[in-house]
Amino acid sequence: MLRMILLLMTLFFCANSHANTTAKITQILMYEQGNIIYIYPEGGVQNPPSCHGSNGDYLSYKMNRPMAKEYFSMLMLAFAAQKTVSFRTEGACIDQSVSETIRYFTVYK
Repeated sequence: MLRMILLLMTLFFCANSHANTTAKITQILMYEQGNIIYIYPEGGVQNPPSCHGSNGDYLSYKMNRPMAKEYFSMLMLAFAAQKTVSFRTEGACIDQSVSETIRYFTVYK
């Protein structure tokens, strides 16, 4: 019984794990027609899902999110100051079918 519980817990956490990418930002692209912001991390996306990468090595998010403007402001400041950013991602290509979607992020000093 204990083995079964441990197995189920392992499967649960593996299925719900989210990828991380920690890097400086080399480029930010705004694409108005798709209502999407593309963030290019230095060295590329780390541990991307299988859906990622056929159109470039970037992270993305849609501008219709509740905090999209705040995301953009912080990312532009991090880019301009060359700060390291730790991105927590969805582990899936939700906002665009070929790029990993940003869930939240932290900017470091």
